[in-house]
Order: sequence, then C-alpha cells, then structure tokens
Amino acid sequence: MKKLLLLSLIAFGLSGCSGIHQTDKAFDAHAESVNVLFLQFPGGDTQERAMDLVPSNAEIVTVKSTVSDTSSFLGVLNRIIGMDQTKVAGVIKK
Repeated sequence: MKKLLLLSLIAFGLSGCSGIHQTDKAFDAHAESVNVLFLQFPGGDTQERAMDLVPSNAEIVTVKSTVSDTSSFLGVLNRIIGMDQTKVAGVIKK
C-alpha cells in the first residue's frame, strides 16, 4: 500500500509541466500543475511559470488561467482534486 501511494505521488509530481511553442511570428507558452487536497504538484504559481517562458521581444495578446480561488464552488473543487493551467499567447516583435 505504501509503495502504491508513493508511486501515485511521483506520478502526480511528474504530470505538471511547462513549455513553449514558438515560430518567427508568434508564441504560445503554457504551464500546468496538479492539485490534490490543496497541494500543488509541482508547486508554485502556474502563471509565473508560463510568464517566465515568454520571449523578451514578445507582445502578450492573451492570458488564460483556470479558476483557482476559494470563493467559488469550482475553485474549491479544483483545489481538492483538479488541475491548474495557464496559457499565454502573443506575437513576436522584430
């Protein structure tokens, strides 16, 4: 049972990621985290991680994030078990 719990925690920790897709004209950065009982794997703010990937010569057009507050039903449900996701998109300036 302990091994199964440990393997589950490792799987949750590896499931959150961040990355960027970039062309010469546009970019799309993303970051995800898994929530289990108000704990985030990997820890930290997904919006910060996504914004850190934005190129320095870029103009941000859109930022989309999942509900992560504790003042709404969906926010609380997402914090108990769910996923936080942030996407940042924009254009590359020359």
